[in-house]
Amino acid sequence: MKTFDFGSEEEEQARERRLVGVSGYHVSDNGETLIAYGLGACVAIVLWDTESAVGALAHTLLPRQDDGLGASSGKYVDAAIQTMLREMVEAGAGYSSIEARLVGGADIFELTALGKGVGEKNLAVAREELARLDVPVVGEATGGEHGRTVEFDTATGTLEISTAHTEDVELL
Repeated sequence: MKTFDFGSEEEEQARERRLVGVSGYHVSDNGETLIAYGLGACVAIVLWDTESAVGALAHTLLPRQDDGLGASSGKYVDAAIQTMLREMVEAGAGYSSIEARLVGGADIFELTALGKGVGEKNLAVAREELARLDVPVVGEATGGEHGRTVEFDTATGTLEISTAHTEDVELL
């Protein structure tokens, strides 16, 4: 994994930390740390260009966007992936050097309105869409029965994952 020097430790600490809320996404080309809290059945899709350090994170809620809904691109797994890839290339990423990581999709409780297994459905659509677009998935922290929080350092590509009810922090 390539890392990039974005200055001194003081400059690193001063870099912006940006919250990516439910149904949101953000593309960064300036070394921000992108954070998604409380991933249960939701899936964080992390994209990073290993050559240019352009990165993106989406906090997706549902698998597929119906054409007529007009909701946020970050809400749906398929739309978020397509939108982030397009915006990353516009920001200077090279399509062939983008890789993906997936976090979340836990089975914490049954979502009555959505049916059982929405987390697994989100993950299946993410894997399918990334494969269709030839973006390799290089890591996953998915499933289980506990929520997660992710912090993605777009300067280095480091992804820290904290799982609820544990002290462990996983690097992916």
